[in-house]
Amino acid sequence: MKSVEVFELFDNTWQNTLPEKRVAQIKLVRKQIPSEHLELFDGMLDAKLAGVTDSPNATVVLLIHGIQTDGAWHQLVQKEVGSLSHTNVIGLGYDVVSPLQLALPFRGTPVDKIKQDIRDAQRQERSAKFVVIAHSFGSYILSRILPNATDIQFEKIILCGCIIPINFQWGLYTRGMTPKSVINDVGTKDFYPVMATFTTVGYGSSGRKGFQNPHVKDRYFDYGHSDFFEPKYKHIETYWKPFIENGSIIESDWDQNKPKTHLGILMLCHPWIGRPVFYGVVGLIAATVVFGTVAILQLL
Repeated sequence: MKSVEVFELFDNTWQNTLPEKRVAQIKLVRKQIPSEHLELFDGMLDAKLAGVTDSPNATVVLLIHGIQTDGAWHQLVQKEVGSLSHTNVIGLGYDVVSPLQLALPFRGTPVDKIKQDIRDAQRQERSAKFVVIAHSFGSYILSRILPNATDIQFEKIILCGCIIPINFQWGLYTRGMTPKSVINDVGTKDFYPVMATFTTVGYGSSGRKGFQNPHVKDRYFDYGHSDFFEPKYKHIETYWKPFIENGSIIESDWDQNKPKTHLGILMLCHPWIGRPVFYGVVGLIAATVVFGTVAILQLL
């Protein structure tokens, strides 16, 4: 079942059922929905129950998670941000992406799936304002969608654990957005964006050192890759909720206190330095193993 079919099934059920029996009927229909579309289906029900139905006052917040996860943090955002007036939170998902698939340049399937989900959501709520929160590989998916889908527009964008290349041309894709509408929350303990940069192609270290350009507001935190979702930090409540509600950007104290980034990390963040060094070391280790094995076999 495709996401557009989920929308059609939900709409038909809602429109053709007596108001007093709608919720019960929707629950029966939900049993037919594939697991990968349940968040989408539940988000539509929440929107109906909250009265968020194609209203110019409505805000739809889309969530895109990273690899090897089912996006458990979506529920945290739903609980906190979903409490805002006329706001509907919808978690978008895709099949698990393995580390091998992450490393290879064959990543089109999750990109296409999320792109279609976004289009379906915008078709459902044509008058609503759309916000997206993307974490880790979800940020990469977003970076692949924006250049090739000009019909997809966002009022605000929030990135965390970001692996988009630092030289991404935000100026080309934010022309219709007001200034400071793209937030990049950076974790200064996050090594995954660095590793993604020097081990393969198509990724960048923006989640570790920021974009450092006029189109994106970088905020720095003493976090690891997924600490944004740790309840003890109250990050969603403190930093994301005000931004989604009224555009307020709460500054991070860590911006002024963060330590100087080690030169070695900066070099690894540079794709034309870190990548040759990494593959050179891998090649040296492989050659050592091969020649060592040959030498041992010759002695036998």
